Amino acid sequence: MVSKQASNAYFQAQASAKIHPAKLIHMLYERLLINLTCACEGLEENDIKKRGENLSKAIAIITELNCCVTPGDESEPAQFLRGMYATMLVELGKVPVNKDAAVIRQAQRYVTRLKEIWEETAMRENGLGSEQKVESIIENAPEESAMVYSRGHKKEGAVAVANMCFLV
Repeated sequence: MVSKQASNAYFQAQASAKIHPAKLIHMLYERLLINLTCACEGLEENDIKKRGENLSKAIAIITELNCCVTPGDESEPAQFLRGMYATMLVELGKVPVNKDAAVIRQAQRYVTRLKEIWEETAMRENGLGSEQKVESIIENAPEESAMVYSRGHKKEGAVAVANMCFLV
């Protein structure tokens, strides 16, 4: 469930910054990848402060991205995104205890794939993206990726997620 306060904060930030909503989400993905990388470095360097600060920021961004999924949308892509964000939140929350960098790296792979799909769909549709074809991203999706529901439904799953159901 998305709180009304979180939704209002999203809209206020969007309005005050005068940034296109598709670009704002893209910026969240970019910053999330930076924070995940720094959290992983902090874990590997045994730097508790670096790990903690960046993991906290990553969790906050994932929470914000989850709030961006259209409330009340029960479509498969929306449910998929909510489920993936919820799973990342739970698993990343365990990292300080388990000290498992593989969890962070897996989250990085998922976010990287989401960012690429976002660039090739929402960003392009709004005149903000690059010229790379979305088909190449879908065709090259790793089999272990959360984007892939099953080997036989690879395109269908990735294209469905590409539609994202965000508030844009």
